[in-house]
Amino acid sequence: MPKLKEVEIDYEQVRELVFQLDNEQKLKLIADISKDKNYRENFYSYTRNLVRKRNIPDMTEEELDDFLHEST
Repeated sequence: MPKLKEVEIDYEQVRELVFQLDNEQKLKLIADISKDKNYRENFYSYTRNLVRKRNIPDMTEEELDDFLHEST
């Protein structure tokens, strides 16, 4: 099996590979990725920057849920 770090793979190739997985395998992949410390740090950094960029105010969970489900 090739070492992926030594092979150039673009987003579309990864996307196609993931689409070939069944739902259980996709959920396992998501769980594995989200356990990675770097993923968590990058995710929270990204969301903090998005909040600043979009000027999103602090909200309760209910307010956030309503905000995310508004039809635009």
